[in-house]
Amino acid sequence: MFAARGELAASGNHLGRARPALAIEESKLMKKKLLVGAVMATILSFGHASATDKPLRIIVPFQAGSATDAAARIIGEHLGKAAQRSVVVDNKPGAEGLIAAREVIRSSPSGDVLLFSTNTAITAVNTLNAKPFFDPLTDLSPIAQVAEFPFLLVSRPELPFNSAESFVSYAKKNPGKLTYAAGSSSSLIAMVQMMNMSGLEMHHIPYNSEPPAVVDLIGERIDVMFATPTTTMGFLREGKLKAYLTTHKTRLENFPEVPTMRDIGLTDFPLIAWGGFFGPGKMSDAAKEQLGKQINTVLADREVVAALAKHNIVVSASGPKEFSAFVKEQLELTAKVVEKNNLKRP
Repeated sequence: MFAARGELAASGNHLGRARPALAIEESKLMKKKLLVGAVMATILSFGHASATDKPLRIIVPFQAGSATDAAARIIGEHLGKAAQRSVVVDNKPGAEGLIAAREVIRSSPSGDVLLFSTNTAITAVNTLNAKPFFDPLTDLSPIAQVAEFPFLLVSRPELPFNSAESFVSYAKKNPGKLTYAAGSSSSLIAMVQMMNMSGLEMHHIPYNSEPPAVVDLIGERIDVMFATPTTTMGFLREGKLKAYLTTHKTRLENFPEVPTMRDIGLTDFPLIAWGGFFGPGKMSDAAKEQLGKQINTVLADREVVAALAKHNIVVSASGPKEFSAFVKEQLELTAKVVEKNNLKRP
């Protein structure tokens, strides 16, 4: 080796030719090292991307335009920023939320697919029917309660009543004459509770989501219904619908003239609509806690609270443990209301 170096040193021409050749070999070696490093970095970054860059899919059991859909999109947008990943809202209406719930139940427990639902697809569908379709505490993983969804009792303005009291009086004098829609099990239970408390008899027309029911209400195919402000606000402002009362404990900011149940001499409903996030069963506690914290961080954002308030959706946040206890309580309470009002289906 030393002799080779000496020989190279003895000949300027050889030296001039050898150094570029050596430089070329070193360059090739460096390129190989860089290439291997780049490949390894790509593999590592791909593994990282597959865990964090995969879109978070939020399944909603109602049509676009519903209050549940609006809340899911508002929260989902900000949750994507908090979790640094894209979010896709996927509407799967039908079967009182059972279609959406089952899709999440069958999903991987990784937490990449979540259900954002009201009590319709969680407690109502499993108590209205003789045999529960699933157990929301084991087949699903409660992650975070998000909000309460108040209802408004609405009808077309040309009907022969102009207040909650006159509606009750008219319905009592005309048993079975009025029809009412229910775009969800929560809406159905709200109406049944009022009918039970006031001694009313009306004919039920079922719908698989709220928006088409509101369209038929304006189209004079049905008479009254409990609906969310999200789907009725525009029609109320245009005078195409009229609101008589709210199921919320206090008057709504956007409808201060609409009385509460207590304002008209009725006690509050034992059941009101609420919404929250659920994951597939067998999610790890760590995954549930992480998602719960991210969701609650979003719900603490004033911008999010204000956006939800425009839909009269009241934030009511909790984590996995508290939400699980709440869902269990709601299941038991819903079962009592269903049994008391003879709502159980064969």
